Amino acid sequence: MTPYFFTSATGRIALLLLALDILLPYLLRRTRLSRLLGLAAGYNSPYLHRMWPHYWCGYALVFFSLAHTWISMQSVSMKRMNMAGLWFATVAIILLLFQVALGLFLQDRTLPTRKVTRSWHYWLMLALVFLIGAHAWLNSLRSHPH
Repeated sequence: MTPYFFTSATGRIALLLLALDILLPYLLRRTRLSRLLGLAAGYNSPYLHRMWPHYWCGYALVFFSLAHTWISMQSVSMKRMNMAGLWFATVAIILLLFQVALGLFLQDRTLPTRKVTRSWHYWLMLALVFLIGAHAWLNSLRSHPH
């Protein structure tokens, strides 16, 4: 298997994990979507206890993102990459680590700044979607193997 395959696979898995991680909080709480899907009826435990799939999906997202970064930096020629796309990815990795830190703080119900922290967590998610989307789009334009 080629390094290009592993770079592509880890990037695609990370992208799927990002989408799933964004969707999970809306499925795990009582929302119109969770009621429509018939999920809300089985919610007997507190919300933060039901969020464990979201937490682990986030950790897996960090793992696959860092693996994608490591593999691509070790093996793929950077000359073929779009430099703006690489900068978007660099900022996204930093924000992703900050996002996990905010998520860890949000697991504490007694956090006095919980509302503000949750707002930052949400806006960082939107920034990550933009940055990762821009990275994937810009680097897909120039990175196909020969």
